[in-house]
Amino acid sequence: MTEDPNAPYVIAVGSDTKRLQWLAHHVTSHWPAATATTVPAGDTTTLARLLAAREPDALVLQIDFESDGTTAHGVASMLEWLRIRPSLYCIVLAENGGEGAAVRAFKSGARDYLPIATLSRDALLAAVAEAHAKRSEAARETEMLGGAVQDPVAIDVPHYSIVKRLATSHFSSVYLARADRLRRNVVLKVIHRGSSARELEDAERFQREYEIISSIAHRSIAEIYDFGALPQQSYLAMEYFPCGDLRARLRNPLTLDESLYYLRTIAEALRVIHVFGILHRDLKPANVMLREDNSPVLIDFGLARRSADEGSVTSAGQVLGSPYYISPEQSQGGKVDARTDLYSLGVMFFEMLTGRKPYVGRSPIEIMTQHANAPIPSLPDSVSAQQSVLDRLMAKRPEERYASTDELLADLTAAVEAVA
Repeated sequence: MTEDPNAPYVIAVGSDTKRLQWLAHHVTSHWPAATATTVPAGDTTTLARLLAAREPDALVLQIDFESDGTTAHGVASMLEWLRIRPSLYCIVLAENGGEGAAVRAFKSGARDYLPIATLSRDALLAAVAEAHAKRSEAARETEMLGGAVQDPVAIDVPHYSIVKRLATSHFSSVYLARADRLRRNVVLKVIHRGSSARELEDAERFQREYEIISSIAHRSIAEIYDFGALPQQSYLAMEYFPCGDLRARLRNPLTLDESLYYLRTIAEALRVIHVFGILHRDLKPANVMLREDNSPVLIDFGLARRSADEGSVTSAGQVLGSPYYISPEQSQGGKVDARTDLYSLGVMFFEMLTGRKPYVGRSPIEIMTQHANAPIPSLPDSVSAQQSVLDRLMAKRPEERYASTDELLADLTAAVEAVA
């Protein structure tokens, strides 16, 4: 089989033949050079042969959470495949599954969760595109390191036992690991130390992330357990969140009350770091983890800066952060402050209320241009009462936004009291 690096390769496993054919059709229609192979549930021989020949960008598993037998078989099989191939990117197509099913899937090792009842072509393609992007990032990292393929389980950090790799980027690799001394699972973030300008910058960001998170002891900020250096690597051990992140939670529609709860509690978490004079600068659903009581926790401070630093101005020609959630001033290399994080929170609030991103496009430049110039999107009638809050969060000009998280929280409290 000849691999096209620009097209996804997907293996879909399940009992609903028509559903799998629908999936394969949309993947190959969107990416003509893509390969989408379907395998009947229970045909482990064929699946094993396919996985041995070539690792897919995404292994899509259809699981019916209402049928005990199917659920047990599906989850058990997923655990077995992940144990053998920890780098597999599993997407669960969930039938008859609610929030509890999603939590169970993520604890089992799934990377994404798509409810069949609300599954759309766009949601499917977005999930496959993300899986393909993750694999492409891993390939680029391998090339940067001289083409040496590094087995994630072979990473050797004293006092930590690697369970599986969770993610890889040009900047770092992230693993689920068992901390021998703490006797608990942790997230182990590892970077390769080198002498190039890019590697030195990555090392600086990594050191800054440790310094920023470890300086704050608060339940809304991920806890750091350890930081250290090896001859060729630096590593950071932090709190593990088995319930996953807000990005995964958004695969299921949120109620208005849930959206307002997340808005308020994430704003309270931002208030903590802003009080310490820290700007996150990369706020997005994937950087908000969820505890078992559903409360959010901020992670990934690799782009964070002290608000008094000159670094609060993005270097010319350098754009940091996700194009879907970036503020107009940050995308244009302007000066940023706490209102930049509030803009990103506003984008997330729109997504929580509607189930979609406010601005989409074919390229990051197209999306960032919309953040700077397109009108603030209108909310559906069912949640239109929140338009005034959204307008102040997503105002194009920073001076037209909430001046601080305190002002936003006060506005939200006043709104609740008015209804009461």
